Amino acid sequence: MNNRFFVLLVHDHSDALESLKLALKDLSVETYSVQTVAETKRLLPQTQPHLVFTDTSLPDGSWADVIKLAEKASTPVNVIVVSANKDAKLYISALERGAFDFVLPPFEHDALDYVVHSAGEDVSHRRRALLRAAAD
Repeated sequence: MNNRFFVLLVHDHSDALESLKLALKDLSVETYSVQTVAETKRLLPQTQPHLVFTDTSLPDGSWADVIKLAEKASTPVNVIVVSANKDAKLYISALERGAFDFVLPPFEHDALDYVVHSAGEDVSHRRRALLRAAAD
């Protein structure tokens, strides 16, 4: 069911995101990877992903920069922050600043499927609402 959601992964070859990539593949979720905030900025309007999974630290910025880009996107997109470490302050900060969710490895099939499905359905609902508003 999740294969209808397209996911952009933003990371600089981190182990956590590489294992996430494999877990998403097992869920038949189509992914594309970029390494920087600049690449994300360029590809968001072109690819219109449903979800963006971002590492906490990137060569030219951080997860917060990715959330800002997503908030400015013309098409709704949800950002999920991925961390290799349990960090309650980071978790709270990410959610307060607009992340849809915050996940940690190991990426168990059922839990990851739930996150992808919930975030993807939320985006689909918001996109349909925009289309209805534009049609009125």
